Amino acid sequence: MQRFYDPLDDCRSCMCNNGTITCQRKPCVPLQCSHPILQDCCRTCDGCLLGGREYANGEQFADGSDSCKTCVCREGSVSCERRRCPVLECPFPIQGHCCRACDGCNYLGEEYLNGQEFPGPLDPCTRCECMSGFVSCSRRPCYSPGCSHPINLPGQCCPVCEGCYYGGVAISNGQTFTNPTDTCSQCTCRGEDYAEGATFPAPKGKCEECRCQKGQVICDTKRCSKVLCPHPTIDLCDCPVCDGCRYKERVCKNGERFPDPSDKCNRCACLNGKVTCESGSCPAVTCQNPVTPRGECCPQCTGTCNYLGRVYENGATFNSPSEKCSKCTCLAEVVTCWQRPCSKKCTHPVASTACCPDCKRCSFEGLEYENRETFFSPSDPCKRCSCLDGNVLCLEVVCPQVTCSEPITKPKQCCPECPVCIHRGKQYAGGSHWVSAVNPCHTCVCMQGEVTCQEPECKVTCQYPARIPGQCCPVCLDCYFEGNIYGNRESFKPDPCRECSCNGGDVLCLPVECPTLSCGQQVTNAGSCCPECRGCMYNGKEYQEGANWFAPTIPCMTCMCVMGDGVQRLRCYRQQCPSLVDCPRNLIMAPTSGHCCPSCAQPLSNCTATLVGSELLATDDPCYTCHCKDLTWICIHQSCPLLSCPISDQFTPTGSCCPICDECLVEAENRRVSDGETWSDSIDECITCSCNLGHIECQIEECLSVICHDGLIKVRSPGRCCYDCQDPRISCSYQGRTYQSNRHWEVDECTTCTCVSGEVHCQTEHCPPVTCSSDESPVLIPGMCCPHCIPRPATCMVFGDPHFLTFDGKMIHFQGACSYILAEDCEGGDFSIRVTNDDRGRRGVSWTKEVTVLIGDLIVQLLQDWVVMVDDHTVSLPFLKEPYVYIERRTNSILLNTNIGVKVLWNGKSHLEVSLPGTYKGQACGLCGNFNNYPQDDMRIRSGQIVTSEATFGNSWKVRSENESRPHCADGEDIDPCKQAGYRARKAANAKCKILKSKVFERCHALVPPEMFFGSCVYDLCACGSNIDECLCDALEAYASQCREAALILHWRSPTLCAVGCPSDRGYVFDECGPPCPKTCFNKDVPLGVIDAHCFKPCVPGCQCPAGLVEHESHCIAPETCPKIIYGNL
Repeated sequence: MQRFYDPLDDCRSCMCNNGTITCQRKPCVPLQCSHPILQDCCRTCDGCLLGGREYANGEQFADGSDSCKTCVCREGSVSCERRRCPVLECPFPIQGHCCRACDGCNYLGEEYLNGQEFPGPLDPCTRCECMSGFVSCSRRPCYSPGCSHPINLPGQCCPVCEGCYYGGVAISNGQTFTNPTDTCSQCTCRGEDYAEGATFPAPKGKCEECRCQKGQVICDTKRCSKVLCPHPTIDLCDCPVCDGCRYKERVCKNGERFPDPSDKCNRCACLNGKVTCESGSCPAVTCQNPVTPRGECCPQCTGTCNYLGRVYENGATFNSPSEKCSKCTCLAEVVTCWQRPCSKKCTHPVASTACCPDCKRCSFEGLEYENRETFFSPSDPCKRCSCLDGNVLCLEVVCPQVTCSEPITKPKQCCPECPVCIHRGKQYAGGSHWVSAVNPCHTCVCMQGEVTCQEPECKVTCQYPARIPGQCCPVCLDCYFEGNIYGNRESFKPDPCRECSCNGGDVLCLPVECPTLSCGQQVTNAGSCCPECRGCMYNGKEYQEGANWFAPTIPCMTCMCVMGDGVQRLRCYRQQCPSLVDCPRNLIMAPTSGHCCPSCAQPLSNCTATLVGSELLATDDPCYTCHCKDLTWICIHQSCPLLSCPISDQFTPTGSCCPICDECLVEAENRRVSDGETWSDSIDECITCSCNLGHIECQIEECLSVICHDGLIKVRSPGRCCYDCQDPRISCSYQGRTYQSNRHWEVDECTTCTCVSGEVHCQTEHCPPVTCSSDESPVLIPGMCCPHCIPRPATCMVFGDPHFLTFDGKMIHFQGACSYILAEDCEGGDFSIRVTNDDRGRRGVSWTKEVTVLIGDLIVQLLQDWVVMVDDHTVSLPFLKEPYVYIERRTNSILLNTNIGVKVLWNGKSHLEVSLPGTYKGQACGLCGNFNNYPQDDMRIRSGQIVTSEATFGNSWKVRSENESRPHCADGEDIDPCKQAGYRARKAANAKCKILKSKVFERCHALVPPEMFFGSCVYDLCACGSNIDECLCDALEAYASQCREAALILHWRSPTLCAVGCPSDRGYVFDECGPPCPKTCFNKDVPLGVIDAHCFKPCVPGCQCPAGLVEHESHCIAPETCPKIIYGNL
């Protein structure tokens, strides 16, 4: 009986019983939720399914049937409720689609638009205005009628002078009447007369009133009336009024609602001069852990999740901290986790650390088998099984009939068989003996079906017998000693320190006796047994190699111990002392210890006419020199000029006083210039500067006054300092075209030319330095002069001795000769890329020797000379291992592509590029940095600490073996190969690497600053020794590769500079930017865009077929000559 999954339906499990297969669906547990989703084979409450769309637990969404409702998915069930309307601050909102809103006014049953003015519904003499849900009404303004006792007529809102209103009585205009309060006085309603004691507004000031007293008009400030409201506002006359409010220094209109100035969580309202405040209501929140932000009144839902001690932002998707095969999502405080889906399922997968079962092989009863492999069950030899896509199917073995009377059944076998033996194609009966056909010295026997062959027993009496052809046993004549055969009585030396002899199969060895040496410094040369003296003996005293000394018995005799022709030589010579005839006798000093000749104590007295103009060093200090001038020695101390280059770039040659540099730093333009280079100032063309060993020297050109005659005009041509006279009518000829004077035209995107009186002057735009983030690359866009930054995949490049340009753009120099982790997924463990460096016989330096890529259960090794090994087996290219890797070779490059987006380019020598997709941002570690767009923290060691030493950083990423706690190879050191090689080597390296700053690469300087690559080039050339040309090409190819990444192709090679030879007899030509996926006879009919879509890079340098030809069997041929392809085979 065997169980397995239905190959056509993963949700059904099947059972094979006695040749009958029965299948049934996988049972599912009952659910308590109302809207489950389908996951794998069963419905689950890990999300909600509504209207054909799936929602994650905790996700909020709009109700499709009612836009005024909001729904939420919780544990597989959907609940909807009417959308909560916010609390409004306006008193007269209008009804919107779902909620009331303040973008209009509903006032006394009528709706008004925002900003609309309308007559007051209760009083036609008022005007109202709707502003964001607030209605403010005020009486229509009435202007002064110009009389003291105007009258209000029916149907009018403002008083008029068409009558008089006095003493509560309306009087017609021009009517004379008796004063109601004083019958002895008479008043006239004429618009200008006032009764005794009457008050009226002042004719000029609105806040003044006048009074008629004894025939005179007396005016004074208007008195304010007492008000009863607690928070009155102030009118134009500074009198309190109750048609508004003044509350805590805030002035409000009547009916206005506003936040409490002292407590923003309270809401206040002004009504007829009185302010009332109450606590504001907050809308209800749907989350379980709302947060009230600092300075806010109401709680808010942040949506963050606290899961297993970690906090995740709302909407974040993350790997489960407790289960590596699960993904989780945080939505509205709810964490939903699910198993990563697996494309295949099987009954007998092999053990794996991956999340999904490995169905490429089978694990059965403790053993592993390859796919489609047939085997016998380890527990039952009578069952024959087969492995098919992770499933094991077993059938009973049918045994054949035997013809012998006494068959035997061998252990771990099912069927009985006759006891015969098969040996070298022949059959032997049980118990028979025979001589082996392979080795005549072996005798074989057949016992129970097994063949056993044995050598004859040989008895020898010597220690080192030798075999003689045709005899089975060795004889004691010659000697077989330490892998070699020596003749009888032959003397020989197996090593320099032993003398041996062969005597009848026995070997006698005696050690070589070395003579006794009296010297202290002894050395044993290669191939010698005895030591020899290394130094020289003189007068019974020993001196080291290279030592100098004065002979104690012979004055001024200098001796030296030197090595010549492999033998120590003693060389001595007499030193000639200078003449002291000009030195006074009393100033002649005896030679001091370690010196031979006497000296003069007065150097200033020895300047003669023949020495005028001479210069000498008066002391050991090279900065203190003496000059013979006017028959006197004049000695001065030389002062050093201030250098523009950094201190780290300065060095002092042997015998020189002052430090120098190979180039100067122009800080204003942020660029470097080479020694001896001259340039004009970018701001003032009259200033010319030059670089002199790191010191910048500038000169200012002085211009003479210019007066022009005969119609000539004074013109200062571009690039010149001074004015000159030129004819404005002369035209210019440029590249076959004629231009009038003062005409401007563009030659290309960066160059503009001007015709100035018959001369063409062109200026090229200087682009500012482009500073791009680590996940951007400067690219030159067609039609524009200067580059711009665009997003790019992260790439780490390794080249030279070796230099590591990290994913974030930091250049690191590290010369360790060991195996290191170059780049690794330090969180998910999806991949690991390692490099092994080799010192190539030079101590202290190294180059990349091989690359190892670990992905899934594969180990891919990229070795020297384009050799590729997969799981310790050499493979031919192209090579495909689904679903992990695809490897191919294009000219001089190996291209490796993976299913997770990691890409590797290896040139088979020492140049390496690794590209990572953005999904691994912030997850990488190793020598290529951490890929977080911040180059300053790229030198982070395994412990997480950031260091400044490149050697400390590199050593921390050594690859440790599983059974060792510490790596076994030596640590790399921080070294400067140019300092060790000397000034001359450094100068030669600077001269060769200066091509990076020349016109050959000038077009790329604005895109990729050459300084980092120039420094790396000088570094490599100092370390390369005799192989300097190969190191130079490696550095130039690294810079050209970065230029190609920025979409700029440079044709920089020449027959004498890094030339690449292509087999022209087979039709190939070299292309600096050729397609990595070429046209062949197999894909010649496929559109080019489809081919390019699967390529590793936009282009690679190498040998390509010219346009119009296709590649077939390493030749370039015409497409029509391709052989006919039938079913994919030639």
